[in-house]
Amino acid sequence: MLTIISPGQPFPDIFPKGVVFLIDKPFAWTSFGVVNKIRYLLARQTGNKKLKVGHAGTLDPLATGLLILCVGDYTKRIEEFQAMPK
Repeated sequence: MLTIISPGQPFPDIFPKGVVFLIDKPFAWTSFGVVNKIRYLLARQTGNKKLKVGHAGTLDPLATGLLILCVGDYTKRIEEFQAMPK
């Protein structure tokens, strides 16, 4: 299941056990900073403070581009995403 959440749209009431977010990483943000921000926002929306969030590959802080974030059960699939062609 793929759910697209655009800025300004309400967060879905039912959060799946695992999800993949494709984030356009802003300039000067670290990959770890993006993970922390998403973890914080999801914890506030879902009430679950123990969500697993990880990224499939680090981007340089001075680079912009697509950052793949995996949440929940999808963190087990990070290696699968890293093995895909770019």
